[in-house]
Amino acid sequence: MPMKNQKDNILETAIRLFYEQGYKNTYLEQIAELCEITKPLISYHFKSKSKLGRAVSDACLFAYKNKIAMKLYTDYFKGRKTDLQVSAAVEIRLYNQLFLSDANAMRFIKELADDKYEDLFSQEGNRLYQMHDRRYHLKINHDSDEISMLANAARASTFSILWAYDRGDFKCSEEDCLDYITRLNFVLMHVDKNRIDAILAESKQVLEEVHFEYKPYFQIE
Repeated sequence: MPMKNQKDNILETAIRLFYEQGYKNTYLEQIAELCEITKPLISYHFKSKSKLGRAVSDACLFAYKNKIAMKLYTDYFKGRKTDLQVSAAVEIRLYNQLFLSDANAMRFIKELADDKYEDLFSQEGNRLYQMHDRRYHLKINHDSDEISMLANAARASTFSILWAYDRGDFKCSEEDCLDYITRLNFVLMHVDKNRIDAILAESKQVLEEVHFEYKPYFQIE
């Protein structure tokens, strides 16, 4: 097997430490020592601790999306054309449920936000909206930055709702909270209400048929 390169080694070490002891209590010096490198090399690859936190979040999100997409293709759609909207609803629900079900994961995103809120946001949300626009011709203004604005609005609203639920601000169930978050993403895409209802209903059917399991270190199987 090929040896891991230095950047990958830093990222894997950061994932482990951020998960085990939290973002706030993890220092670049610790990561450097475990990787047997100097601290400036971490800055060379990732610029700052918050950018490293962003890289951890992006890497885990990329892994989720690939695992979920493959499992849905093989275990639910089974060769049929994938329904991008239903798949996205499943991904959104599972991703956000991770934070509600794993205190270490919730601690990580809260502490990263406290350090540098803007580094919670990746370009993945933009790509999601772009994919949906290409497939479904969303009713948005293509001559503006609306896709980027919608992506940021969805991500910011989602985290705000998650944190409020975690604080106990709502009386609703976890399922109701996840329903609201999932629905919100499609509302922002200007999808018809009846279609949103159908997307949510089928996404729940998918999760009854296809089993997913959360594991330590921000993993889903």
